[in-house]
Amino acid sequence: MTISRGWPARRARRLLVALFVLPMGCGAPEAERAPEAAFSAPREAPVLRFRSDRTFTIVQFTDTQDDQDIDPRTVRLMEAVLDQVGPDLVVFTGDNLRSGPQTPQDVWDAIHHFARPVDSREIPWLMAFGNHDEDHTPITGVDEEAMLEHYMSFPFNVNQPGPAGVHGAGNMHALVLASDGDEPRFNIWALDSNRYVPDTIAGQPLRAAGLRAYDWIRHSQVNWYYRTSRELEARYGGPVPGLMFFHIPLPEFELMWQNPQVHGVVGEKNEDVAAGAFNSGLFAALMERGDVKGVFVGHDHVNDYVGNYFGIRLGYAANTGYGTYGLDGEERDRMRGARVFVVHEDDPGGFETYMVWARDLGI
Repeated sequence: MTISRGWPARRARRLLVALFVLPMGCGAPEAERAPEAAFSAPREAPVLRFRSDRTFTIVQFTDTQDDQDIDPRTVRLMEAVLDQVGPDLVVFTGDNLRSGPQTPQDVWDAIHHFARPVDSREIPWLMAFGNHDEDHTPITGVDEEAMLEHYMSFPFNVNQPGPAGVHGAGNMHALVLASDGDEPRFNIWALDSNRYVPDTIAGQPLRAAGLRAYDWIRHSQVNWYYRTSRELEARYGGPVPGLMFFHIPLPEFELMWQNPQVHGVVGEKNEDVAAGAFNSGLFAALMERGDVKGVFVGHDHVNDYVGNYFGIRLGYAANTGYGTYGLDGEERDRMRGARVFVVHEDDPGGFETYMVWARDLGI
């Protein structure tokens, strides 16, 4: 196993907390909660901190989308990426699970399969929910609040209960501290982009309209981001630059693709942008605040393009999981992989990003 620089120091700092979220109880019925974790000590969130070389590396895994019988190639891909890159943080951007689990134990087993490669390497990690993560819930009774509680039981997970009164599960942010002090230098935002719209709104069908069947980031979430962003700026004397992660792309992803030369778009688009039913104004809020320098999603498995849309980089990670759809025919698995981000403490807004492909790792 390759050990990332800074891991021993990170363990020594685990009593510090670099998360600023409001507590909210998970509230799942006892029958739906995960069994007691093997570790019973009070939860101590790992600290996120720039390395001594003033870099901070993130790996984005998305759409592992499997069950208790996970495709072993997915696990091998994750392990190979982690050992090659040695990240400081891993972000799962939703559709971690699919409809396969039949019992609560199946859910816990499915989570263990994709969380273990990260947590066993003592790498801090977090996840945002996707539209498929509750597909099993009508059968298992395990909803997102119960899953979130279980995620938070892993020693190196940095998820937190979402702020009270805000739509969705697990909306949060985590500050990355300076390499030589406790002043925040960067921020990681994670939102729940929710699931599916109702069949009709105001008597008009939505699901029949194809891509508009997907949900949207709600007004309370946009307000929470905007308010928290302002509070952080007031507290630290200036905006804290950061990245935002969630699952379902914004409509602006399609608009950016329509003018690739203007926005410097690179990468592939092999399926439609399956954005939510409504544009709830998140991108406009990000533009006004100016602190989020990039928004990255999953959801559309075989897209990996990135561009600069009026000062904010929008991008996909192609999917990680082998248990779900890919390209057609012999190219089915060509776009399995993970996205890497390298953030520089001296210029955090100018982060580098690239894909690591399973095909290049011999998988």
